[in-house]
Amino acid sequence: MTTQSFTVNPFEMNCYIYWDDDSKEGVIIDPGAYEDFEKDEITKYIKDNGISIKLILNTHGHIDHILGNDWAMKTFNVPLLMHKDDSPLIDNALEQGAMFQIQFPKPPSPDKFIDESDEIKFAGTTLKILHTPGHSPGSVSFVDEKEKVIFGGDTVFLGSIGRTDLWMGDINLLLDSINNKIFKYEDDYIIYPGHMEETSVGEEKVHNPFLNGEFGKYV
Repeated sequence: MTTQSFTVNPFEMNCYIYWDDDSKEGVIIDPGAYEDFEKDEITKYIKDNGISIKLILNTHGHIDHILGNDWAMKTFNVPLLMHKDDSPLIDNALEQGAMFQIQFPKPPSPDKFIDESDEIKFAGTTLKILHTPGHSPGSVSFVDEKEKVIFGGDTVFLGSIGRTDLWMGDINLLLDSINNKIFKYEDDYIIYPGHMEETSVGEEKVHNPFLNGEFGKYV
């Protein structure tokens, strides 16, 4: 499996293409492309590598992660999946944009709501779904246990964690999601976050000051 990241939009959000080198099937995780050159770059990568996009996945519904939903769905004509608890963020996406003086097309409604009872399968690959609320009510993480990778959205970053001062954010829920869901995986699992560079479970257990007790006990 290959993971290709693109840092896009004014929020410097990581959009990921996760695809199988043999079958060429893949998914787009958080298509936050905003500028035309960002959309062109992603489309060119997919075309040049002969990738057949099967699904669009949202880790959550904050504006930076959904800016390109409309573009991606129209370009690739595939279903969009996300957790139902973030549907109010989709419904109020234009209001989110207005807060940051960003105009963009109203994003389409998801084709399917997903939760932990679902699995995402393509190209012989299975992505397990973890409901990891705290940054937002419907935040999810996608885990490929065979490849030992986690697409964590804005749950945990290199040396930091997702903010919880936005709508329905909850620091206790976020830390519970990290400690009891993300950190149940082995230390060598790679975490691909929604912002900044990749990290690992082991790195964050040891060195993340929000999680190793350096900043005190939050919960």
